[in-house]
Amino acid sequence: MDGGATRRNGLILAGALGLVVILVVVGVLVWGVRRADAPEQAASAPAPTSAAACDAPVDVRVTTTADFAPVVETAAERLMSDDGCTTYTVTAATSADAAELISTGADVPHVWIPDSDVWVARVNLDREEPALVVGPTLATSPVVLAVPTSMARSTRITGPQPWQAILTGPLELRLAEPDESTTSLLLLYSASAALGATPQGEQLLGARIITMSRQTAPEDELLTWASTDDEGAPALPATEQQILRQRGTNSDTPLEAVVPAEAAAAVTYSWVPIPGPDFDDSMQLAVSELEESLTGEAGQADREEAGFRGPDGTEIPGGASLATGAVTTMPGPSIDAAEAVATTWSTVSVDMRMLAVIDVSGSMLQPAGDQTRIALAGASAQTALKIFPPTSQVGLWMFSTDHRNGNDWTELAPIAPLAVDSGTGTHRDALLAAAATLPIHTRGDTGLYDTVLAAYREVQENYEPGYVNSVVLLTDGRNEDAVGISLDELLAQLQASVEPSKPIPIITVGMGPGTDEEVLRLIAAQTGGRSYLARNPADISTVFVDALTHRFRAG
Repeated sequence: MDGGATRRNGLILAGALGLVVILVVVGVLVWGVRRADAPEQAASAPAPTSAAACDAPVDVRVTTTADFAPVVETAAERLMSDDGCTTYTVTAATSADAAELISTGADVPHVWIPDSDVWVARVNLDREEPALVVGPTLATSPVVLAVPTSMARSTRITGPQPWQAILTGPLELRLAEPDESTTSLLLLYSASAALGATPQGEQLLGARIITMSRQTAPEDELLTWASTDDEGAPALPATEQQILRQRGTNSDTPLEAVVPAEAAAAVTYSWVPIPGPDFDDSMQLAVSELEESLTGEAGQADREEAGFRGPDGTEIPGGASLATGAVTTMPGPSIDAAEAVATTWSTVSVDMRMLAVIDVSGSMLQPAGDQTRIALAGASAQTALKIFPPTSQVGLWMFSTDHRNGNDWTELAPIAPLAVDSGTGTHRDALLAAAATLPIHTRGDTGLYDTVLAAYREVQENYEPGYVNSVVLLTDGRNEDAVGISLDELLAQLQASVEPSKPIPIITVGMGPGTDEEVLRLIAAQTGGRSYLARNPADISTVFVDALTHRFRAG
């Protein structure tokens, strides 16, 4: 950010947000390259020639996803039918789980075929040994939205749709955790790429992420639910290959596809050998032969039969793709872009406990387009309140000078869960009503420093672990309270109050050219917060909501 105060430029700017990688290692299904209906010992059974007759039998361990494992299995069977001294053992695991196991050295295969190069990059970030090298791409499949039969009929939404329509329309979309699911990660990335160019699109996606991050389920569970078309079954991210496979086995309730009209990212299966102590000449030869079996003509036929596209994304011959010409693919994300998307998701998935503090000094009555600054600020607060989940805790203060009891601030609503009963409705209702009254309270000068310190201490005294505890302050000016504390005193007292185990970032939002940018930056930095600036007051709604949807992790 520039001078500590700037507008966001897309969801990929996660800045100082801590890298949060949630990898849950689940049970890994291991099977040999024999068919599933073979006896259990077939998983490790030798090929026709007994291993005892081999001078040095070779067992190549391969890890890939459950979707791509049958393709690898078929390629390996071709080799084993001619070579009794080499066996191939295939392990099915999500790429997230495999990356975790490889990083820890718990279960390292000879070959890994993940469904995105992002997972390889993640392993390389922590890998002390030589970096893994990504080899040729074996197959691809675009990530789209799989829509249950009944939902597709009731909404009449299928085929290419712009992201704006997808996120504002009637589709009930649910995702898996993007740190665990490649399809969810890539769908978010394609949405971010399409919407991040405009503040409105950015705000829309941020609001939907807040909702979707609280409704996650494992990818396989979501796919099964949608396939059965049971009541309440949601739309979900899925690959073209997954939809084609489901249609082939379930003709009664086939999944429909909604394709992002702008472009769709694709899962990309790449060949990644992992040399180890037993990677001798025999192992190298066996690994190379499997690669050739997968990339040769027979391997290409296996790939297409399974519903995968080629390395360049070309549609499957014979019209087997979802819809000819309907899918435009885009390059996959870099590791930085992927981490930014995942970090934004994990950050807003934690409920907030926030005190919003809004300037009601006289300068807030200045015009901003066809409204006043205070009217825009109040409307911005209302917009933000409407997108927060009911479990969030929010309070509202206003500040200027000469309020009751000699303070520079007044509490309009205490910090409380949005869903609790306030007597005449929910606490959210009370906050919305209070925000609507801000214009009638506008008077006085800007009592900035005393208010900041009081707000910080209010949140600190009632700190709640497990929430993102924060102060969000919006102002259009600079401190004008001559009898209050100085900037140096404020910064010193904030520094003395900070407890690393109880982080309370102050997020400052300045509006208009009269804002003291440097002071707001210093205040935010002293608490590990961030400073934003809307140079055009008319942009305050987007900036304010952006500041709230790009928060810090809970302590």
